[in-house]
Amino acid sequence: MSRLTEIHQQHGAVMGERNGVAIPASYCTADEEHQAVRKNILLSDYSHFGIAAISGESAWSLLNQLVSGDVSSIRDEQAMYSLLLDEQGHIITDLYIACDDERFLLLSEWVSGETLCEMLRAKLAGNEEEFEDIESIESLTPEWGMLHFEGPYAWELLAEVYGMDVIGLPFQEHMHVEDDLILLRSGKHGEYSYKLMGPQELLADVWKQMLAAGEKYDMRAGGLNYQRMARLENPCWEPDVFNAYTSCPIALQMQWAVRYDKDGFTGQESLSGRVEQGASHRVVGMTIAGKPQAVPQRGDKVMFEGNCIGEVIVCDYSADLEACLGRLFLTDAWAWADIDAYQVVTASGPVAVMTSAVPFARNYSFLINPSEHSYVDSTRPRDLLQQFEWQKQKEEQAQAEKDALAAAVDNAPKA
Repeated sequence: MSRLTEIHQQHGAVMGERNGVAIPASYCTADEEHQAVRKNILLSDYSHFGIAAISGESAWSLLNQLVSGDVSSIRDEQAMYSLLLDEQGHIITDLYIACDDERFLLLSEWVSGETLCEMLRAKLAGNEEEFEDIESIESLTPEWGMLHFEGPYAWELLAEVYGMDVIGLPFQEHMHVEDDLILLRSGKHGEYSYKLMGPQELLADVWKQMLAAGEKYDMRAGGLNYQRMARLENPCWEPDVFNAYTSCPIALQMQWAVRYDKDGFTGQESLSGRVEQGASHRVVGMTIAGKPQAVPQRGDKVMFEGNCIGEVIVCDYSADLEACLGRLFLTDAWAWADIDAYQVVTASGPVAVMTSAVPFARNYSFLINPSEHSYVDSTRPRDLLQQFEWQKQKEEQAQAEKDALAAAVDNAPKA
């Protein structure tokens, strides 16, 4: 048991398991943790991520033949989101690839570091002459772990602890902090999001440090249960949600993560053939304004003019957006956004739905500019809305002073 796990248990976390790793499922209610993500900061243990490293001059080339993205497009301290596919062109896992000086780091939420290494070694097998400059392929987990800071003011906490360079860190880039820790800005839920990775022993100390430093930001510690609502509002690929229906990037509307114009990669031929044939079904978003008496459930049929055209994959009510949100698996001809003619047959009767593009959430981080706003500095507004209010008050105050001066001049005794 790691020190980090001991800390979680000592502080009352409800433990669960993800990717074969014991990890907090929750510290408080999922709603409280979700609100922290949307309004403040949530600190979570993401040590379920598998982390692997590959080094050598031809490491990028080997990776490029394995993943769907173009690894040649990233440079040192940059990262990218990509997919690992099987030979049939189905998703095995999504992952981040970070170019870190003399090596590439592979980060996967769904497979272990050793599984990532096995896939790299399998691609290398029989091609050693082509990739003779590969120096090492190694799993960094479970010795390494990961902490996740997410929320509109995550940048401010991390800048306080690790310096102002954090504020200028672009999305999908990373920096080294302290001696052996790497901070990567990336995320799937639409808010400011940072992954801090390194040796488990160091992260245990960081966890305690951040709990103390985060108090004035109203930061919460959390588990992974908050992801259900966060990913309902900002959908991303999840095997447990989608694999029973499809693991094809085309059907999942994830072709943006595939580069068909680069040299061959695992699954490319099958996927290209499927592009030519066309997908039989596609995943599309759905919304229901307000909270209906019957919230659609997984497997409920989607009907149009008396015909079944698909099923509900996932659906739930978002109090933040005051609407039911979900994903539908529809026959390709009917898988379009902004259609209000479909009905879902629930246990309590039919419910009208509107198809929709994703994401759904109004991410609060869009209202935050680190150069102008602050959660803890009372001399600066917290967000864009407050900034407008402050500006309005200043203008009203200036106008009142101007009017008072004009009145004083008018009322002054005449010579």
